[in-house]
Amino acid sequence: MTVLPRIEGLERLRERHVAALNGGDPDAWAACFAADAVQMPPNMPANVGIDGIREWSRGFLASFSAQFSLDPAEALQAGADWVIERGAYEIALTPNGGGGDPLRDHGKYITVYQREGDNWKMARDIWNSDVALPAQSP
Repeated sequence: MTVLPRIEGLERLRERHVAALNGGDPDAWAACFAADAVQMPPNMPANVGIDGIREWSRGFLASFSAQFSLDPAEALQAGADWVIERGAYEIALTPNGGGGDPLRDHGKYITVYQREGDNWKMARDIWNSDVALPAQSP
């Protein structure tokens, strides 16, 4: 287990991020981001700006119930207002509306945090899976 530097308020934001996903709350999830943030989900175009992130989050959380966790491995502070974090995630996505087993995934992420006043916000967020894609037929 890696010991991360204590950065006041960052853990609180991380906890709100995880709680928003697990609670199915797209507005709370989007509130974790800076107004000009960029969210880069795998295999999809980037969501630019908080309105785009909120819209994508609403669609995602309308489709699935999530069990999500983060395991930060490293946090590098760049000046007083920026932190770059690297870590791992695990998620189980259960289709809403019944039917189907949860889709399980695990992988890695990088999040760039920006200080806004006394609070941290996510400025850039990218993640991708460690699970191999299914073999494709020729």
